[in-house]
Amino acid sequence: MALWYRIVQERWAAAALDGEGARLHGGRWNPPGMPAVYLAQSRALAALEILVHAPREALRMEWRVIAVEVPDSMIQPVAVKRLPAGWQEQPSSPAARRFGGAWLATGDGLAMELPSVIVPQERALLLNPRHSAAARLKPAKAERFVFDPRL
Repeated sequence: MALWYRIVQERWAAAALDGEGARLHGGRWNPPGMPAVYLAQSRALAALEILVHAPREALRMEWRVIAVEVPDSMIQPVAVKRLPAGWQEQPSSPAARRFGGAWLATGDGLAMELPSVIVPQERALLLNPRHSAAARLKPAKAERFVFDPRL
């Protein structure tokens, strides 16, 4: 069983695994209207995800990091060669959203392991909050996370 990480603003910590933000706005691997939760292989990668998406002034807000144990048996790894062309485009490509959206729509899997766009050698996890096993995940207590002011 591996630990995966998510960094969220303090006000969203209690709902960090509901997928509502991704449902409202979409993400790299999900279209708007489809809930999803994004987790990172490390705290550092989770921080990089915030850094590339949030305006710099947001880094001074109150943040929390949440560790989530996800059973290895519930994670479906995806090889880069199976990903759609342009999956790493900026902003998120429609092909990547269709790929992840199709997986989420089946409801068959709890989590899909994908390469990070920021650091392709690192892994990100797309979690399906509608999967029956999602309710059994027990995130650790949210801990304070402070971005170094030099960032």
